[in-house]
Amino acid sequence: MHSSRKKRVLLTAFLTFFVALFGFNSIAQATTYGMFADVASYQPDDVLFFKNLATNQVAGVVVKITEGSGSGAYVNPKAANQIASAQAAGLKVSLYHYARYNGASAAKAEADFFAGQAAKYGLGKDTVMVADVEDNSLSNPYGDTVTFQQELARLGYNNQVTYSMASWFWANKLPRNYPIWVANYGVDKPGVDNAAAWQYTSNYNGQSVDMSYDFSGIFTTGSNTGTTTPSTGDTATINYIPGYGIALWNGYGANRTYAGRTLLTGSKWKVLAQTYADGEYWYNLGGNQWIQGKYTYAPTGMDGVTTINSNGSSNSKAITIKYVPGYGIALWNGYGASRKYAGRTLANASSWAVYGEKYVDGEYWYNLGGDQWVEGQYTDSPNGLPAFQ
Repeated sequence: MHSSRKKRVLLTAFLTFFVALFGFNSIAQATTYGMFADVASYQPDDVLFFKNLATNQVAGVVVKITEGSGSGAYVNPKAANQIASAQAAGLKVSLYHYARYNGASAAKAEADFFAGQAAKYGLGKDTVMVADVEDNSLSNPYGDTVTFQQELARLGYNNQVTYSMASWFWANKLPRNYPIWVANYGVDKPGVDNAAAWQYTSNYNGQSVDMSYDFSGIFTTGSNTGTTTPSTGDTATINYIPGYGIALWNGYGANRTYAGRTLLTGSKWKVLAQTYADGEYWYNLGGNQWIQGKYTYAPTGMDGVTTINSNGSSNSKAITIKYVPGYGIALWNGYGASRKYAGRTLANASSWAVYGEKYVDGEYWYNLGGDQWVEGQYTDSPNGLPAFQ
């Protein structure tokens, strides 16, 4: 993924986008998930670069900060600026370390080096920390990665991911005790079961940038925070059994379905909306992803967070897609006559936070973040939201 030493095969297949919102069987269905880039010193570090990335589905970035340790230690000289610029662009920031370890002592030293450098950038211990394990010089990648990750966990970093090529996972060269991020180019699926993320190209939009699909939401939802504190403002802190997590759901109430991942106790998440259903509060973390409020430090609702009421009251800044059951509506880049198809559809009955509205060409348009828009006529609020009027 991240080293100039490894040659890559660029993805040349054209992506076809006509799918429902959730589920994954192929590259066409993968396009319904959030996306994230990863960068190293080869990429720019200015805000404009990251703002240009932060459109449509791209909601996160993984920044290389370290490689090796000791006499071979390397720190990405652009890391500090890349992190700050990505945050300014509204992207969720995760970090990665390029592994050079051979032996348990080297693995521990690299974990210490990685953690120490991460702390200098002011990111909390809930930050996603990636072990990039792909170098052919590694003599025991499985065992040494276990040691590396155990040391990171000892230091308080429990939100970890293992990255490598699909072939290394096929050969069982790496542990799978943490979520895996699979690189596999020129194909229509990651090729490894239960992958949390799939890096499908190293030349996104011709920009020489790696791009991945985030099946689990680990790289694109939530926020970077410091030490754990009770829920305040629009941020919810998970309050559950230490060392365990709570389910992330697609939807809320009786009709919810498991989204395929858990959120660890103590981790913090930005809440975009809330609702009260089946006798409890539910918090929206973006898209159709929800958690139960009773498992946070704010079980009885949050002040200052938009409430989606069942009766559609005027304080709501959210819409629900109202279309043909089993189908979805187009998500657009822009609105009105100049709009362009954004490459995905939003399923009927799915709910979305709204950040603005426009009345153009005789109809209302709703902004779902960035330059993403939907036509109001295909929602439960075709005549505009009172909250914006």
